[in-house]
Amino acid sequence: MAKKNVKKMMGVMSGVFVHTGNLSKEEAMEMTGMDEAEFKTVYDKAANVVKKLESYDSAAEKYDKFSKHLWEELQEYVEKFGPFGI
Repeated sequence: MAKKNVKKMMGVMSGVFVHTGNLSKEEAMEMTGMDEAEFKTVYDKAANVVKKLESYDSAAEKYDKFSKHLWEELQEYVEKFGPFGI
């Protein structure tokens, strides 16, 4: 179970880089070991992160808020490790 949750977290992170044009979708799926159906869920979460970041005007704001918005999307996977899992 832990391995699956970590894989999903990696998928969300790599999905952010797909949405920003830094990786191809195929590269991200290869990196995470996911097929297209598996990747869709994490790719949608990555889209949420990018969409929120687009609301900020400056690069400084985007950098500042990146980890906050990424955490919001990763939280469901991290919580499965329990309160002392990280």
